[in-house]
Amino acid sequence: MSKSNETGASESRWALSPEDLKRLSKEAKAYKGESLWSDAWRRLRRNRTAFLALLFLAAFGGISLIAPFLPIPSPIALSLRDDAAPPQWFWEEPLALPKPPAPGTGMTQSKANLWNDGWRHRTMLTVAAQDEASAEAAKARIEEVAGRSAALEIRDAEDAPEGEAPKLAYVSVPHLRSDAPDVIATETDFRGNATVWRYDAAAVDSSEPDLEEEGSAEENTAEDGPTEDSSVTAEPDWRVVCSLELKDRNGSPFDPDQVTTWSVDQRTRKVELFLTRKDAVEGLGSWIVRFKLKEAFESSAVTLRLNGQLLEGSLPMIDSTPVDAQIVEAQLFKGVEHDDLGRRLKRSFESSPIAGAAFVGARHESGYWPFKGIVGKFDDLLLAARIKVFGLWQTGNWMGTDSQGRDLMSRIVWGSRTSIIVELIASLCSLLIGVLYGAFSGLMGGRIDNFMMRVVDVLYSIPFIFVVIFLITLIGDYRTLLEDKLGLDREKVFYIVIGAIYWLTMARVVRGQVLSLKNTEFIEAARVIGASTSRILLTHIVPNVLSIVIVYLTLTIPAVMLFEAFLSFLGLGIEPPKVSWGLLAVDGTQAINPIKIYWWLVVFPSLAMGTTLLALNVLGDGLRDALDPKLRGKS
Repeated sequence: MSKSNETGASESRWALSPEDLKRLSKEAKAYKGESLWSDAWRRLRRNRTAFLALLFLAAFGGISLIAPFLPIPSPIALSLRDDAAPPQWFWEEPLALPKPPAPGTGMTQSKANLWNDGWRHRTMLTVAAQDEASAEAAKARIEEVAGRSAALEIRDAEDAPEGEAPKLAYVSVPHLRSDAPDVIATETDFRGNATVWRYDAAAVDSSEPDLEEEGSAEENTAEDGPTEDSSVTAEPDWRVVCSLELKDRNGSPFDPDQVTTWSVDQRTRKVELFLTRKDAVEGLGSWIVRFKLKEAFESSAVTLRLNGQLLEGSLPMIDSTPVDAQIVEAQLFKGVEHDDLGRRLKRSFESSPIAGAAFVGARHESGYWPFKGIVGKFDDLLLAARIKVFGLWQTGNWMGTDSQGRDLMSRIVWGSRTSIIVELIASLCSLLIGVLYGAFSGLMGGRIDNFMMRVVDVLYSIPFIFVVIFLITLIGDYRTLLEDKLGLDREKVFYIVIGAIYWLTMARVVRGQVLSLKNTEFIEAARVIGASTSRILLTHIVPNVLSIVIVYLTLTIPAVMLFEAFLSFLGLGIEPPKVSWGLLAVDGTQAINPIKIYWWLVVFPSLAMGTTLLALNVLGDGLRDALDPKLRGKS
């Protein structure tokens, strides 16, 4: 065959008709490649045990996340039980208390042990009523003003004078932050300086000799011999003085005659002076002066001078040398009283009286610890949603109560929430430090790698349990200083400390993976085109070791959970009234005694912790198989 014939046969072989091009294009569009992560997800779903563990952890984490929304009892509400109550079936009647609860705190309706309206996060409003009809009318008025459903409890008033209402109606509504009275600080035009200093009161007192005592001292010296060394001085008795100069924008000074008495809140460098108004004004509270010292004093101010005038309740000014004088900027705020629920109800009953009913007062009971930070705002939203949906209704004691009458199921849910937050924060700290440290060490190699790994070896030799106990104990002594300067409370430091000790093994695991990747073709190609070390580390190295990192994280989380429980068990972890699984373990140990075993205090928390740890280990095993590149494309 000639060359021309061969060329023509080759061209005819690759020649495609328009129909063939359309067909091949359609097939190419229909074909979708599969990445390593999608293949891993497919294989994880086929692993039924690991996938069920993932679903269990997702459900358990979701329940813990929305704990404020769930209609479960308060985790810190105490009852009058003398002993821990065992679990009850849903259709059983709730166990009777040894004595009736305080007025307004007990349930008024229940559906056996399934539901009741005894939620102890409530605002209790007391109304003096002539009869049940007037009490019901007062309840309707309170529901109208509060905008929430209420529960009514009527009791006979003790020692009620003749002619007055013989009954007291306790109307309870779910508690909101806006129900409680509060004073809101509003800015004013008055600004100026605060001059703060201290003096030694002991030195001032010793500088004023007593003439009579001087003569007697000479006589005693002559008779009995020389006295003790006069150079020995007493310990300083520090007194703090504050002088304020406040003016408005026009230069007019603030009138000190508007103030009667004053008080000070000076626990840290942030100082607040409360100036009581001379003429009480409806809806207004005290004046508030705020400033921040450069260095905190151990004692609070005992003398206050405002625009040259000594305020009532101050110690006299002492003509002595100031010590550690500080001049800082100060601002005057006007205290505005919050229009709380009690104030609104009082106005409502006065403007539109109810026959036979008179509003007495309000009492607020919070069933939770204060919610703080971003998580706290999220919890407030969930709590408001719970109030709208469920009101005062809550579940019964399905898992029993502890020795103080607190619901065990609620404490397990809230304890898991605390433990999960500790695990996530500590694991993220471990992930951030360990991955970057190990990846950088493996990538650099040589002396740098050797030095960094010797640092890890030295840290491995330290008994971290004693270090953590020492740090947490030390932090307790400087808690105020840390909160004032860095905004770190004991709980945040607790999270960081736990995370900071679990990065060592992560660093070694990542370093081993990086050593096997650093000389591969794609890393050499990145070096050739001029990629920097940081770009190679963050763009090429770290993404390729994430699979082993994720697997190891599933093993780190159970270790962190057990360590947190151990520290809380020792009293060095989460502080009451908050609850964690470690604190539940403390309750469980107290429940085991030779006389009677409260099995539910041991079994249910152990089941919660045990199933979570088992699910994490099963999920880690499944992820190891799913993310193995050697198994890609296989079932």
